[in-house]
Amino acid sequence: MRMKISNWIIWLVVGIGIGFTLGRLCDWGYFELSKEVSIVDALNIFITIGLTLYIASVLDKRLKREQFKSDLFIAKIEQIESLLIQIENLIQDNNIEYQKINTLVHIIGIAKNSLIDSISEDKRKHIRFDSINNNLKEKHKDLKSLLTDRPIEKKNLSVVVSDNKVTYSLERITNIVSKCYSIKEEYFKLKVLLNE
Repeated sequence: MRMKISNWIIWLVVGIGIGFTLGRLCDWGYFELSKEVSIVDALNIFITIGLTLYIASVLDKRLKREQFKSDLFIAKIEQIESLLIQIENLIQDNNIEYQKINTLVHIIGIAKNSLIDSISEDKRKHIRFDSINNNLKEKHKDLKSLLTDRPIEKKNLSVVVSDNKVTYSLERITNIVSKCYSIKEEYFKLKVLLNE
């Protein structure tokens, strides 16, 4: 803040100096400058400068506050993304604890709902946010079913649960990883929207 004010003062002094020099060098015959300054004009100048500095500082504080909120939202998004990466890493192993997968899905759902509610309360809601929100809801729902739903038919054994351990087929793992990637892409769009 002090750096900005000192920069403005330097530019003001330079501008006045250039103006004074040009005024002396050029003959402006039709202008006549009075060497007297009215107290009302002086007060007007000082009040204008004071209001300008005040408004600039208020806007700077508001911008910093908005940036802080955006940074908090983005930190929450990064937390969700790290949980998605953890799921991607876990499913590569066979015989994962079914409860662990359920817990991660539940935590991601809670974190997503908390994030969306916070952004909605912040009155940043508009058409692009609604679109991203709807896409996230749908994709999270699909991911949850890919991770936790078991096929009814015995022929299709894309998910096998035995002794509280879950094993996914290669096709199912590919679908889960693809879904995690598409969810991360939606969160990237949300990050861009928050930084606008």
